[in-house]
Amino acid sequence: MNRTHWAVKDEDLFSRLYAAGLIDQKFINPVGRTGKLEELRFKVAFSFPGEVRECVLSIVNRLKSSLPTGSIFYDDDFTAQLARPNLDSLLQTVYLKNSDLIVVFLSGDYERKMWCGIEWRAIRGIINNKSDHAIMFVRSDDAEIPGIFEHDGYIDLNRFNPEQVADFILVRVRLNEQ
Repeated sequence: MNRTHWAVKDEDLFSRLYAAGLIDQKFINPVGRTGKLEELRFKVAFSFPGEVRECVLSIVNRLKSSLPTGSIFYDDDFTAQLARPNLDSLLQTVYLKNSDLIVVFLSGDYERKMWCGIEWRAIRGIINNKSDHAIMFVRSDDAEIPGIFEHDGYIDLNRFNPEQVADFILVRVRLNEQ
């Protein structure tokens, strides 16, 4: 053995060290990849009001079993990184630049919430750039949302359960990868 260093490029180093019994569980990131949020790339990001959090969490949990670790942006998985000044700028980066598909849960609650409005600005930018493949609408009511038209397609949350919605999202993720 004449090497002075080694590298792990394609696997999670902390998971490997934990599996070998060299570190404690506390070093394992339970939600995915580590790194600065503004530098991570996501296959799916969620924009939603807190009133549908339970439903969104069900969808996210189902997707986590089908997508690579760390490829989903769900706010509660990044609580420590979101607790900082200028969060609005960080969220603009996550939604506008670092996500392949943004799933937007539209409702009257979405329209009224400040943080949803901040996220919506980035989403409108994507729509204005005609990147329709990067946006997926899910509606829970018929509230009027500025920038959404009657002819815009959506998934009706009152018609489909969270497992079905997760399956629809997987279809879109796979189409975006082609």
